[in-house]
Amino acid sequence: MKVYISVDMEGIGGVVSLSHVLSGSKEYERFRKWLTEEVLAVIEGAREAGATKITVADSHGGMTNILIEDLPENVEVVSGFPRPICMMHGIWEGYDTAFFIGYHARKGTRGAIMDHTIAGRIFRYIKINQKETSEFYLNALLAGFYNIPVSLLSGDAAICREAKTAIPGIEVVITKQGITRWSAKTKTLKSIKRELKEAAIRAIKKVRERKIKPLRIEDNIILELGFYSTDTADIVEMIPGAERVDGLTVVFKTKNILEAYKLIELAMIIGIGIDSLVQKMMK
Repeated sequence: MKVYISVDMEGIGGVVSLSHVLSGSKEYERFRKWLTEEVLAVIEGAREAGATKITVADSHGGMTNILIEDLPENVEVVSGFPRPICMMHGIWEGYDTAFFIGYHARKGTRGAIMDHTIAGRIFRYIKINQKETSEFYLNALLAGFYNIPVSLLSGDAAICREAKTAIPGIEVVITKQGITRWSAKTKTLKSIKRELKEAAIRAIKKVRERKIKPLRIEDNIILELGFYSTDTADIVEMIPGAERVDGLTVVFKTKNILEAYKLIELAMIIGIGIDSLVQKMMK
């Protein structure tokens, strides 16, 4: 049994503030330890259930959050940014299932902690075939492209609800209940770790019994990117195949979800670069 674990941070228990997820603060150092502990619990459960290969993809921000030195032997870690296929790099290497840990809801979700999609300062929304998507949905579709089911997700109550609707039978661990975008009722780390270990064991059992199916979508996808700023749309429009719909919206017709995913990442990097340039111009 080979398990791929994609790890974000906004959905980790206790996280409610930007200081918790942005590097350079004492609070960030505190919560990257909490993140690592949640990952350790998932690894422990997966191994107890018979996982023989485990790959952990550090998938938040600069993607260097996990304390790799605290992980056990024989665990691979995908670290650093940028990288092809972003939060799911290497998923094509023959895994039996994927786990999503510390995930959050899409932009505009009420009662969700730090709701955003891919890059909160760049995208107002991302649509696949006219459906507004979350990072969970995009990443699950990409796993499904390689016929890999997502069998476990953890995060706030909002993203857990979405996951259960999209993937029947998926195991979810609710780490906290959002009150506002910046406040929540959270479980303790000890409670979350216990639930994660137990859920990982159940998830692998379901995968063995073929009770969870990959989330798949037909090819020939319409990708719609809604930006916050026209300057990003101005540059993304230069990508071959782009159609500028209005000042803030660019549409692509793509062959499949893999091509769409790569375009999203490219647009994100363009947006980050432009945002950085504008900040320098303002100084």
